[in-house]
Amino acid sequence: MNIKNVLDGNYCVGCGACAYHGGGSMKLDKYGEYKPTLSEEYLKSEKSASVCPFLSPELNEDKLGEEFLDAKDHYHNGLGYYNSLFAGYVKEGSFRSNGTSGGMGTWIGVELLSQGLIDGIIHVKAQPRSSTNDPYYGYSISRNKTEALEGAKTKYHVVEISSVLREVKKSPGRYLFIGVPCLVKSIRRLQREDQSLKERIPFTISLVCGHFKSVNWTKSLGWAAGIHPNELETFQYRTKGDGIPARKYVFRAFKNKDKYIQKDAANVVGGKFNQGAMMLPACNFCDDVVGETADMTIGDAWLPRFESDDNGTNLMIVRNEILRNVLFHAAENSRLELHELSADEAYKSQSGGFRQRREGLSYRLALKEKSNQWAPTKRVSANQYKVPGIRKVIYKKRMEISDIARETFYEAMQKDNYSIYTDKVGKKLKTLRKIELTSTLFRSLTTYASIRIMKLINKG
Repeated sequence: MNIKNVLDGNYCVGCGACAYHGGGSMKLDKYGEYKPTLSEEYLKSEKSASVCPFLSPELNEDKLGEEFLDAKDHYHNGLGYYNSLFAGYVKEGSFRSNGTSGGMGTWIGVELLSQGLIDGIIHVKAQPRSSTNDPYYGYSISRNKTEALEGAKTKYHVVEISSVLREVKKSPGRYLFIGVPCLVKSIRRLQREDQSLKERIPFTISLVCGHFKSVNWTKSLGWAAGIHPNELETFQYRTKGDGIPARKYVFRAFKNKDKYIQKDAANVVGGKFNQGAMMLPACNFCDDVVGETADMTIGDAWLPRFESDDNGTNLMIVRNEILRNVLFHAAENSRLELHELSADEAYKSQSGGFRQRREGLSYRLALKEKSNQWAPTKRVSANQYKVPGIRKVIYKKRMEISDIARETFYEAMQKDNYSIYTDKVGKKLKTLRKIELTSTLFRSLTTYASIRIMKLINKG
């Protein structure tokens, strides 16, 4: 199998590893998703298989973890290798208030810079736009605290790594790379091929990932707020404030630097994140929720004991001894608040993501197998999980919505008519929501019945 199979099957996540490796480039397509432009020779060769995250299954997350991680005290089927698990937040400065959650993503980069352990942070920041077709965000290198702070807050927006890696290649130094699981996996594979990248990127941090959203998803939210895609200047995906719970995805759409409209994403068509509107098709075939190949993972600690704090609390999965020592030292000096977690707690904090990437993936692979279509080999196999009928309907509906949303939003932009998108996608989403609520009720009743039965057994 080669990169052409990946592109033809719609399994390309647009990471840019092949473009860097094969001397190509990355461009946004009409759906607002990155696709590579490669030579015909490279496209048909097997060279790309070693770097593409959806090829060469023998180089999966477990194998790469064994090869690259220096702290492998424990292993969990879901969390991967790790030596420490924490929930916590930054106590010093404005990292937490300016961050999406507990402020750890920005703080760790600034701290490594201040200790001289790195010379720069490779992370996602706002990009200058000369055209309405340009992305809002992309990779940049920050070399000081001021620059690093400009990269605070989560961006649900596609990015690619080829351009910034070429900059790293030209600029000797040590860098921290921050990205979603598939991008860190791509970095690891490229480091196997390119020793200079291994030397220049000594630390990687993964962000917990639900899935990639296209650039068009951002435009759709802005349009829902009354700002035409051609007038949307920039975007903030999650907002903190009085009366905004940690789980609420409240966005701000900016028509200019000083004027924005704020809305709850769950109240606009396609805005509820996990329903899949304009999710990249490839994300339906990923099995890594927490970036198992990274030296450290940062996400939201979605656990009852932390969710009541609207300021945000991070989940941290540590797989590197140096990073663990940095965290411990800062906590001892009251700069961080850290709470140790069990593996079960860490897993439960991302239960929805694991259900989608285990149970859901098993079902989606079975659909591909049944239709005799090629799908990437994953650590989850077709029909590995017994999936209840109602969950099968949900997974199938989400895939349909992803496909329909991509096509209808493009049509809406071409015809300059937002209602084309809302009319078609809105009806599908209402149906899906009813099924999801039924599933949640059924799961709650089943759990309650199980608890009652166990109590009766114990009494007897």
